[in-house]
Order: sequence, then structure tokens, then C-alpha cells
Amino acid sequence: MKNNTYNTNLLAVFLIGLFTLLSCKSNSQDQPIANSPELAVTIFKDVSVDEAKKMIAANKDLIIIDVRTPGEIAEGKIEGALEIDYYAPDFNDKMSALDKDKEYLIYCRSGGRSSDCLGNMKEMGFKNASNMLGGFNEWK
Repeated sequence: MKNNTYNTNLLAVFLIGLFTLLSCKSNSQDQPIANSPELAVTIFKDVSVDEAKKMIAANKDLIIIDVRTPGEIAEGKIEGALEIDYYAPDFNDKMSALDKDKEYLIYCRSGGRSSDCLGNMKEMGFKNASNMLGGFNEWK
């Protein structure tokens, strides 16, 4: 009799543990949320220069933002990029005015400012933005 009670208790613990494992699932902020119409899909990622070039070629609606200073931009930029100086006092106002539902590619000189900008965009409610690793230095 004692052995049957032990087996029943062991089975109950096993089933509770199994149920707990199956009912818990991970949901990372950096991963898209699929098949959930009531939840907005968000994508924030770092991309290489090669990936950025493929994004630009494949998506004519992609908005490219150069967050370098005017002096840096004078040395060259990616064709068609919007210029929004990260250090300008109206930077946040200009970024907030953008359509948060569009897809963006952000870059700076080497990737630091654009990485910070990506974090700001996430906080502002943007849905889809990528940071080009290595920035314009790698693009050249």
C-alpha cells in the first residue's frame, strides 16, 4: 500500500512539473511576435553592411537614417538617407515625428550612435528598425 501511495505522489509531481514546463514559454523583446493580430510585431536588430545592402536592394520603402553630424556627412553618405544629427538639440523631436510603423535602417560613423538611436526608437514606439554595424566606415 505504501508503494502505491509513493507512485501516485511521484506521478502527481511529474505531471505538475510537465504542465508547468509546457505552459511557460519564452518571449524575447528582440524577436518578432507572430500570429498575434492584437499584438504589434516589433523587430529591432543589428545588421552587417552586406545585410544592409540587401535590405536596401529588396525594400524600396525602407527609410535610411544617417545620424552623423553635417561635417561627417560632407565626407559622403548612403544615397537617399535622411540626415538627422544625433547631437542636434531637436534630434528627439525629429525622430518622434517619423512614422513608427515604417521600416528603418540607422547608421552613423562606426555604429555607436546608431545603436543608441535604436534603443531610443524602441522606447518611442517604433516597430521595425535595424542598426548597421560598423556604420559608414564599414560601408565605404
